[in-house]
Amino acid sequence: MSILQSIFLGLLQGFSEFLPISSSGHLILAQRLLDVEATLFFDVALHVGTLFAVIVVYKKSLATYVAKPLKNRRLHSLLLASAPTFVIAFAVKAFVPQGVFEGLLPVGFALTIALLVTSHYLYKPQTPLDKCPLWKVLLCGIVQGAAVFPGLSRSGSTVSTLKLCGLHQEDATEFSFVLSLPVIAGSALVEGLELLTKPLATPWYCVVIGVFFAFLSGYASLSVLKSLKSSSWVWFALYLPIPLVLSLICI
Repeated sequence: MSILQSIFLGLLQGFSEFLPISSSGHLILAQRLLDVEATLFFDVALHVGTLFAVIVVYKKSLATYVAKPLKNRRLHSLLLASAPTFVIAFAVKAFVPQGVFEGLLPVGFALTIALLVTSHYLYKPQTPLDKCPLWKVLLCGIVQGAAVFPGLSRSGSTVSTLKLCGLHQEDATEFSFVLSLPVIAGSALVEGLELLTKPLATPWYCVVIGVFFAFLSGYASLSVLKSLKSSSWVWFALYLPIPLVLSLICI
């Protein structure tokens, strides 16, 4: 992997992580088109760059999650939603060979389109996050776990699910972004521990550069989305047929 390729992949990851277009699907397509063999550790490292972007952009909101932890409904919702995600992610890592889902990438993009369109037309805001029933929060966590499926956008599927459950879009968007933190941190920890038993396949400077540019583009993407948090995401469904067609050709 060259430095320019790591910069491009970092920018792509950060930009697409929070948009409902599937960052993992775009990374797979980019690596195929550029003929780059990136390791799972490199992909997870790029996600760590976007994790720092969430912390910086939502630092004030995150403070509300850790205030009075025993009585904090938002923190309880975050932990509850994270639980099924970790279970599903662990099961996939333990029993499903890496890359086995890549052939189904077009299906993931198609499911994302369907969720964006359906949630747009069936959206009826009724409930703020602090009053959201816990079973809906749990459902969101299960959906996030299913987003390990390449092409199925994590942010798009979780926000769409919460909107279909009647949660206000502003709360759904913020909760989706915050919900990415424990998942990314957990993945980074697992991959970091595994790295202790095997050599780093990607040059360390490419990893560092990729993470830095993932942070920069993730910060820019989050800042824009935060200012447009009440805007409809259905317009992204008009873009997604492009990577869907590319995946049919390349995968």
